[in-house]
Amino acid sequence: MILSGLISVGVTAYTWRHRKKPGAVGLGTLAAASGLWSVGYLIELLISDLQLKLLVANVEWIGVLVAPVAWFAFAFSYTGRDRYTAPGPLMIVSFLPMVTLIAAWTNPAHHIMWATSEVVPTATGAITLMDHQWGPLYWVILAYSYLLWLAGALALFQTMLDLPTIYRLQAITLIVGTLMPILGSLSTVLLELYGVALDVTPATFTFAGLAYAIALSQYDLLGSRPVPRSIACERVVKSMADAVVVTDTKWRIIALNQTAADILDRTTADLKGRPISSVISGTASKKSNGNVAVKLGESQRDFELRTSTFTDFHGRPIGNALVFRDVTDRRRNVQQLEVMNRVLRHNLRTEANMLFGYADLVVEALANDSLDRAQRYSETVRDHAFSLVTISEKARKIAALHGNTTEDDETATPVPVGVQLEQAASAVKDEHPGCVVLVESDLDDQIVCSSTLEHVVQELIENGVVHNYSDTPTVQVEAFESEETVEIHITDDGPGINPNELVAIRAHGETPLQHGSGLGLWLVTWGVDQLDGEVSFKRNNGNGTTVSLQVPVQRVADDSETTGAQNGEAEHGHAEGG
Repeated sequence: MILSGLISVGVTAYTWRHRKKPGAVGLGTLAAASGLWSVGYLIELLISDLQLKLLVANVEWIGVLVAPVAWFAFAFSYTGRDRYTAPGPLMIVSFLPMVTLIAAWTNPAHHIMWATSEVVPTATGAITLMDHQWGPLYWVILAYSYLLWLAGALALFQTMLDLPTIYRLQAITLIVGTLMPILGSLSTVLLELYGVALDVTPATFTFAGLAYAIALSQYDLLGSRPVPRSIACERVVKSMADAVVVTDTKWRIIALNQTAADILDRTTADLKGRPISSVISGTASKKSNGNVAVKLGESQRDFELRTSTFTDFHGRPIGNALVFRDVTDRRRNVQQLEVMNRVLRHNLRTEANMLFGYADLVVEALANDSLDRAQRYSETVRDHAFSLVTISEKARKIAALHGNTTEDDETATPVPVGVQLEQAASAVKDEHPGCVVLVESDLDDQIVCSSTLEHVVQELIENGVVHNYSDTPTVQVEAFESEETVEIHITDDGPGINPNELVAIRAHGETPLQHGSGLGLWLVTWGVDQLDGEVSFKRNNGNGTTVSLQVPVQRVADDSETTGAQNGEAEHGHAEGG
């Protein structure tokens, strides 16, 4: 017992130094409890007075009752079953031992732990034993303690079967060490059926302590923690970015990860038991032989579906696994490549050919001393050169929106929406002095979103000005807050957007026979997608077009320093727009 106490002190001190590692607290508590049990029982044996024996025994009960709970906590934490060692479940596991401890300390009032106690001397007289007539609660807590010891051992054994050799050696050492106190306790209980007996359980903790010490020193017990295959698979599925849904053979949902629940915007409990086709549109109740794009819930993002059937040991189908991978960004990137390829192939080539042709005409006119014709041709060359610059600038903005360049890192920084509207209007009026841009907004500076919105609004305003043949083209911008979004209406008095442009945008792609004339509306569409917003186009009854944007926004806290800086930007924008 003295050796058991010394080993317990060593294990407790070691685990305390490594207490932040999984399982260390449980193992340290187990070592301390077993040491208290062993030393307490030794003192109890050396005392002959009944009252002093009972007092020491009451302290000893702390170790007796804490040890199985600590073993349970260590074993389940060590094997990755952490949810059973959270404060709530651990309090439930500890409830009966706590009640028993109180009952042991207050036994004279009710005698449910033991009815009578007496001191029995041994043959040599060196030590004395206590003979208890045990009450009903003692047998209940004894069975419960065995249950906790065996639950921890079974958890270790199950984990051992599915792990590499190093973890098997850890588990075997711990199981063997833990079985010794259980065997010692069973032996004592059986001997007590025939009369008073020496409790050998505290002495057997010597073997348990040695097993723990070997596992710590030789097998890196606290340095490497096993992960059972079942738990690893469960955690992998839960943490996947892809949505995973498992159905039975009737295509009813039986399990899903949190990603799938978030996408469907429903709780896991609400989804379980429902047919897959009733909650995910675009899926059929049969195995998919390829990848299909579907819409999940109300989300506008596209997902690639892979369906596989899993079978039992005999090869019979028992369910299906559906994995949804978000391919929205990939679709947008492919679309962007197609559009940019068309622009390079068609628009840039056309503009370059026009430049080359009119440059030849300028040279020819100068050779014939026809300065008037050379001037006209030079102006045409300038216009086409400006078109090339415009296309290049819009291509740069599109690349910035999709993260293909670091030149415009500010697009991710939230900026007040009102400030962005004013700055977009000012930029267009500086570029086209003859236009009129009216901004009507009562949004305060706490309503912010990504500065991508400014590029979108500027493009729409510029589109309404450039394609307007009036001497004073007018564009009106109206903005108002609606719940967690901002609605922006941009109305011009021009001839309206070419229907071919809108057909290409709404088709989410272009063909050689159907394409827009440039990148402007694509910049708008992709920018709004980047903001997770919506855009719609409407031809007015008279002239012009109204473009409506609905963009999610945030309301930030009122910070005096930030607000002052933003107000300064707003005043600067008003000054430029004046």
